[in-house]
Amino acid sequence: MATVATQAAGIPGRDASGALGQPPEAGRVGDILRGYAHRGMFRGFAAKPPQSRRWTFNILWHYNRQYPFVLDLAARRVSFPGLLPGIPARSPMAGELKGFLNTFSTDAAPEHRRIDGKLGTLAVGSRQGAFTVAMEVKGGHYEYCTRKLVHLAHEVFMVFLWDGPYYEYRVQHLGLDPDGVWP
Repeated sequence: MATVATQAAGIPGRDASGALGQPPEAGRVGDILRGYAHRGMFRGFAAKPPQSRRWTFNILWHYNRQYPFVLDLAARRVSFPGLLPGIPARSPMAGELKGFLNTFSTDAAPEHRRIDGKLGTLAVGSRQGAFTVAMEVKGGHYEYCTRKLVHLAHEVFMVFLWDGPYYEYRVQHLGLDPDGVWP
């Protein structure tokens, strides 16, 4: 995976805010994700050519795995489909994860980490044993929802999975090297 995506094949990028018939939202979302990659938050970043009004950006991130980030303009949604594999929909872990993420939509979360319901709403769920985290975009606030979704996913990896009883899950499903971490 290339560290930085190119403008080739209609892929949104730095100059794609409306260029070549691309919607400005696609260019801005691509720029945000590319910016995270340039600053080292992601280990790699590549954009796929769009399909209809849907863009997929592959991100090399936690546990050295690729995660698709999907911008779907028709559905007004940004998502990390299948962010966490191996989590059945009705499992205790799925319930705890939903509870953890839902706190970011309440006053229990600090204001700077809270989801502003006027700009977007959280949507979570499990499909075919893989947990998806998404934001339903309100009023065209794709940039806000993109940033918030990346931050929420980061919280899942750095807080939920590390602070919870999920060591075995990280080894079995995310490829954590048990010899490479401290107990």
